[in-house]
Amino acid sequence: MEPIDAPDICYVSHPYPHKRTKPFEPKWEENFGFAASRFPVVVTEFSFTLGNEGIADNGEYGKAIINYLEAKGMSWIGWVFDPEWTPRLIDSWDTYRLTEAGTFFKQALQAPKGSQ
Repeated sequence: MEPIDAPDICYVSHPYPHKRTKPFEPKWEENFGFAASRFPVVVTEFSFTLGNEGIADNGEYGKAIINYLEAKGMSWIGWVFDPEWTPRLIDSWDTYRLTEAGTFFKQALQAPKGSQ
């Protein structure tokens, strides 16, 4: 990979579970993880819900990827704080009630690193 020759560049990835099969970690490493030792990498969009409702694999994908990202020193952002886009983290603009995925990400953000 040839880096972009410009200041303040950060690379991003969108590693959704439907893009890969288990085991996920070798593919994450091949696709974007290797870059984290040389460049800033932020996973700016990912989730793991089945349609709009329910967490796939009881959240195992979420736990695995968050642990992987944090072990590699990468930042991450759960997708998406909008009730009209999917996979949604809130159910409406009126209540801001968290979906199952929203609850997962809130807990992950508040947990000590490596505790997923």
